[in-house]
Amino acid sequence: MTRLDEGKVQIYTGDGKGKTTAALGLAFRASGYGLNVLMLQFAKKLHCAEHDAADRFGLKIVQATRDTPEACARQIIELAHRALGAPASTESDGATPHAAEPVDVLILDELGEAMRRGFVTRQDVEELVNEKPATTELVLTGRGLLPIADLADLVTEMRCEKHYFDEGLLARKGIEY
Repeated sequence: MTRLDEGKVQIYTGDGKGKTTAALGLAFRASGYGLNVLMLQFAKKLHCAEHDAADRFGLKIVQATRDTPEACARQIIELAHRALGAPASTESDGATPHAAEPVDVLILDELGEAMRRGFVTRQDVEELVNEKPATTELVLTGRGLLPIADLADLVTEMRCEKHYFDEGLLARKGIEY
């Protein structure tokens, strides 16, 4: 079984386009090398084309199933702890995967939005970083993550120089969603 020799913490943040796309690129690359990859999405509850593509390649993307945004964020944090090998809480629901062993690459997509709304705290992120096995890569995406940049080994800030949205072009199927 393929494992990473050393896992790091990466952040993709900023107001520019491409944070989730960059994380998906990393996920597909890692998956191609036989690494166990899991993407947990905080703020997205829509089924998008990337979910279909991920299924075809055996990449697991999980979205929260709870009723409120706060409960969804807590569910994703719990799933992240489980994926990193922490024992499951007594709370159970049929939609949550139970990791037999820690994942090699864990992506927390749209963490920035969950933090901005106050559903996830810096302490929550610190706990995940601290319990991350040495061979697990942890990737955090979303706007507004520079305040936790000190927790990461790599920080990439996407900055928008020019965008066709400013000219009135809406999100395009297959490109933005």
